Amino acid sequence: MSKCVTYYTQTNQIDQLVESFGTTLEKLTLADKLALRVTLTYWLFHCEVADLGEYTLNHALEDMMQGYSEDCQINLKEAIAILGGIGKDEAEGLIESLTAQLRYL
Repeated sequence: MSKCVTYYTQTNQIDQLVESFGTTLEKLTLADKLALRVTLTYWLFHCEVADLGEYTLNHALEDMMQGYSEDCQINLKEAIAILGGIGKDEAEGLIESLTAQLRYL
C-alpha cells in the first residue's frame, strides 16, 4: 500500500493536489504519474544545470507535453497549475512519493 503524498512533503499546493487527485493521487493514471514525475524532474534539472532565468513548471510542462494524450495533458495542466510556485524540496518530495507509488503498481 502506498503512503499518502503528504508523508513525503506537505505545503498548501500539495494539500490542494491531494484534494483534487486523492491522497495517493489515485485519480491519476499510471501515464499521468509518470508524466508528472518527468515534468518535475525536467524542471529541477533546468533549475540546477541550465541558466534559463525564470524557468517555471509551466515551461517544463510545455517542453515535455508533446506526444501525450489529451486526457494526460488535461490532468498534467491541472496538477501543474496547482503546483505553481512549489519549491525544489517539495518537488523532490513529490517525485519521491510518485516513485514509491509507481514502484508498487
